[in-house]
Amino acid sequence: MLAVAAVVALLVALWTRLTLRSIAQQPLLRKRNYLDEEVIGSGGLAIVGSSVLGWLLLCWQGGLEWREGGILMATAFWFGVLGLLDDIASETQVKGWKGHGRALLTKRKLTTGAVKALGGGIGALLFSAWAIDGVVPVIVGALLIALSANAMNLLDVRPSRALKGFWLLTLVGVAVTKGEGWLSLLPLWASTLTYAPSDFRRKAMLGDAGSNPLGACFGAWALLHWSLNTHWSLVIVWISFHLYAERRSLTEDIQHIPPLRWLDEWGVKK
Repeated sequence: MLAVAAVVALLVALWTRLTLRSIAQQPLLRKRNYLDEEVIGSGGLAIVGSSVLGWLLLCWQGGLEWREGGILMATAFWFGVLGLLDDIASETQVKGWKGHGRALLTKRKLTTGAVKALGGGIGALLFSAWAIDGVVPVIVGALLIALSANAMNLLDVRPSRALKGFWLLTLVGVAVTKGEGWLSLLPLWASTLTYAPSDFRRKAMLGDAGSNPLGACFGAWALLHWSLNTHWSLVIVWISFHLYAERRSLTEDIQHIPPLRWLDEWGVKK
């Protein structure tokens, strides 16, 4: 199985590079970053497409159950589509859950952010019901997927931050399971590591089309491999994180904490 994993990782890496090169040629997918540099704005699409390919190959070779592979593929695709919609619309004047909710309730304006939130919630509920049984576990699972997706999106405001957050999350996730389920994370690891140089060098951004699927897929993976008590714990952590992010600037606070500032800037082009 290690030989199969190595071949799949290689093919995923190759497909990521080819897809990213194609995305770079699409004017509609180019955006301005926080330094007003023109970059690839939805580079995470390359991660979504190549990861789906990796899961298909793993299922075909018997290294991954079709049920788990199907859940991960559907999660990546659905949240990637919703994220791409938000990327293309670029409604930067409305931010945060409060902003989108206020626009809907007071101005009767359905922003793409609100569409993404509603669509993400529905998708998270369906994928959770696909993964586990029981009313309460399904609701907790839906929260886990949806909050994980948005948490990764909140990190994707500076180069490498969301990627580092994803890598740390998955390493903790595998540590919790004592190695179980690592193979189903392989396509995401291979694709993000291949994509990373473009992000670290400020040539590309994940965009919502990449950050949302990364978070959602981690949530779906945790739902499949962690216990219900651990699901509850992570949901509480995510709720606390979201409440904090609504009231504070993550970037400003990271700058004031030396270890976090070092990690945030590590490897990033100056």
